Amino acid sequence: MSSLPATTRNTKTTRFSLLSKISSTATTAAKTPTLRRESASLSSPAVNPTSASTYVNLIDMLKSEYYTSQIADADYGAVEETNPVLDTYLGSYNTGNTEAEWRACLEFFNVNVAEYMKREAIAGGDGQQRKRVPMKKLPGTTVGLFDYQLMGVCNLLRFVLADVSGGLLCDEQGLGKTQEMYGLIAFAAALRRCKAEVKAAWRKAAKWNDKKKGSPSQHNRPGAVAARSCPFDERYGFKCYCWHQPTRELADRLPDGPNVLVVPARSCASMVRDAKTKLDVKQFKIRGFHEGGDKEDKLTSADVSALRATITATQGEAGPVYQYQAAPDSEYLIVVSPEYIPRLNGLFGVELKVPNAAGKVKKSALVPGMILMDEFHEYAISKNGDESRVAAWLQHLKKCCLDSQQPTPLIYFVSGTPLGDTPANIRSAISLLEKDAWQNEAHPLNGATVESLDELTQTFDRLTGVQASGEMVPESEIVDYRRRLDRVLEHTMVRRLGTDQFQGRNLTDLGPLKVNIMDHQLPFSLIDSLQALADQTREQVVVAATSRGISVARLLRSKDGEALLLKLRLASIFPGIADPSSGAAFTFTTTEIHAHLAAAKGDVTKTPYFAHIPAWSASSPKLATLTQAIRTMLADKSPIPGSPTTSKKYCIFTPLESEAVLIQAYLLLSLKPVLLTSNMLQSARQRVLDQFLTEGNAPPNVLVAPMALAGTGLNLQRAKYSTVTGPAWTKRENQQAYYRIHRVGQRQATQLQLLTARWNPAERVVLAGYEGKEVKGKEGMWEVGNWFCEGEGDEGDWWGGISGEVSE
Repeated sequence: MSSLPATTRNTKTTRFSLLSKISSTATTAAKTPTLRRESASLSSPAVNPTSASTYVNLIDMLKSEYYTSQIADADYGAVEETNPVLDTYLGSYNTGNTEAEWRACLEFFNVNVAEYMKREAIAGGDGQQRKRVPMKKLPGTTVGLFDYQLMGVCNLLRFVLADVSGGLLCDEQGLGKTQEMYGLIAFAAALRRCKAEVKAAWRKAAKWNDKKKGSPSQHNRPGAVAARSCPFDERYGFKCYCWHQPTRELADRLPDGPNVLVVPARSCASMVRDAKTKLDVKQFKIRGFHEGGDKEDKLTSADVSALRATITATQGEAGPVYQYQAAPDSEYLIVVSPEYIPRLNGLFGVELKVPNAAGKVKKSALVPGMILMDEFHEYAISKNGDESRVAAWLQHLKKCCLDSQQPTPLIYFVSGTPLGDTPANIRSAISLLEKDAWQNEAHPLNGATVESLDELTQTFDRLTGVQASGEMVPESEIVDYRRRLDRVLEHTMVRRLGTDQFQGRNLTDLGPLKVNIMDHQLPFSLIDSLQALADQTREQVVVAATSRGISVARLLRSKDGEALLLKLRLASIFPGIADPSSGAAFTFTTTEIHAHLAAAKGDVTKTPYFAHIPAWSASSPKLATLTQAIRTMLADKSPIPGSPTTSKKYCIFTPLESEAVLIQAYLLLSLKPVLLTSNMLQSARQRVLDQFLTEGNAPPNVLVAPMALAGTGLNLQRAKYSTVTGPAWTKRENQQAYYRIHRVGQRQATQLQLLTARWNPAERVVLAGYEGKEVKGKEGMWEVGNWFCEGEGDEGDWWGGISGEVSE
């Protein structure tokens, strides 16, 4: 039985003839767009029907019929409250969605609640379908924040009041984390400026009161407890430091120093340009320090002199003692790549003479007030127990500030996928945020220490190891793990999901993931050859399980089992590889794929796979469905809001990298798609993405990529169509692939598809893992049969059972 809730199941069974389906592609060009080899684009107007000879081998073999069954899942991204599978899924944290929190935020930022409600009511549309509009432009910014973004900025900065110097900003992709980073920078700078101006006014007012020199201040006097406003409230954009206690509490906790924004090298130049459009350049001095930066953006000697901290060296009993005092100028923003941080520190180097010591010592005088780590999961996490160089630099800054009795920099870790595949990925972040006081058992953050996180990670590793062995994890242990994870994140993280609501309305107008799950039967003529491959796989699995002294079930849920199932999984879409005359010579492992691609200089047509594609793809129901999806995309001439073209784009994600390469080769018979592989240099990947994302009829309209590259960092909302060609090892990987196009910025109604083949034992193993099914029974385990497919036989036992024992 599918894991879909009954309310979302809409099953439709359809009978197809592969012969008629493929031959129609070759002969009906006058009626519908066809797959054709073009020099320009999938959707270019030139029509040259693919020669029927291209499909001769296919047509000769397609003598049987097959069925497909469709299930419309209205919310594929939903997570059940009692999820039986433990993974790194994260919900929402510190959304500020209660009425009390939101009213307090509006009042702090001088937004009249009644006026806000009135403006929201007439902004356009009704209820949850109404479009969001920016509602607050902070001083120093040129664009406004949405309501949930303003709440996020407020909550992130307020963490400092709870003894957290920074935090984790982990909204899902597309919700505007970059704009929130700018909001943090502007808000903190405005607080510092407000405090400085009020204190300067108080000093002048004191002179006027004593000697009647100068002029009286318009700010409220120090200690004016009855004050309820200040003439400068509107100018600052929030209630003034001179009278508002919450403003004083925040401003007094903020450290001095410039703002440093650490960004992956590939994004530094665009981030500098973006910052110049989103921050007021009359208030902020934006500099870039990275490879290939523009000359006008570089740090000058005058900038460095203004931003250098003051360092005092003295001789202590245990050796030299260095006292740091950060520069007060916080209106600088330095965008730097992780690789250039050592050079940046070198640029700020100063030579110090230590009393009673020979020679001089060189120290970096760069002490930022705020550091933002964009996409920190790429460069600031521990790997193999070794701390990253970026994390080591941050630890050094923290120690220098603590030794100097000054506030540590506010450090914000920004990522839509902070945990990756393990909670250990945020260890460096928690270590930097942790204070000694957290160790006290009575402290509210005692459950958020590094020690607590390490214990949590051990639990995660143990429980996922149990899952990988094929055993069920008790629900109580999963609930306990998530409760302990909440204790870490509820005090340190702001995170909103794309499907969340804020004040009764959806954060985005995208809605939930609507995925059409299409299950395919196998043409009868192929069953014998696929059964032989399944039997061969079974023998390999039994040998491997026996050598390890574990059950087949445990092996199949492990990484070793995943590797042994590779060829059988690949046969779901390329059934011809089951033929030993052509498929036996290849393993289709990532290592083999990369070796052949390297030898062919990335040209798939020059790999030894290409000549076998017609035979391997023959009689493939999944490829027939993929072909039909492309034809639908080509025929779609509906307008795209805000675009001069109607040309659509299509993303194909595969659970196996070998599958991506073979699909690329298959499509090259009649199209010109583009391909991403994991062995590409970052610059090469970016060129492919830029090519695909270019609007118009000329660029390629189809992108093929393995799902290993679709987890994060791909913004493909220009595409309308997306197909996942088979279930990935975890359902979360499928969801992440869809979120590459189903995200904020998408202007079209996305068409999402998942192709399954439950006749295949390997796919049944994967799909059973989504539901955390208990491994039991061995009957039907390795059978290739259409009765397992959706709509056939007993739906309640589609998965066929997984043996808990090594069966012969």
